[in-house]
Amino acid sequence: MKEYKTIFVEAREVVGKGMFKKTTMMVNGDDLSRDIQATLTEMVLQGFQLEQSIPIASSKVYMSSYPYTYTNGVLLIFGKENDQL
Repeated sequence: MKEYKTIFVEAREVVGKGMFKKTTMMVNGDDLSRDIQATLTEMVLQGFQLEQSIPIASSKVYMSSYPYTYTNGVLLIFGKENDQL
């Protein structure tokens, strides 16, 4: 029987510049990639393999009228074969 684990890796936001010098929130890609790498390493050491990754998108309204969609994080699904008889 196969064992599964799911882990959500959150994408933290940082302040960035938008059109016409308005400030917007942006996903910090460097932090997200480091967090994903750390999760992958930890799970491989436990004997799991990555089965699937799913980006999770969210929407926000900025300053009461500026809607935008961003990546809220990544759902990682890992699997491991168990040697049960």
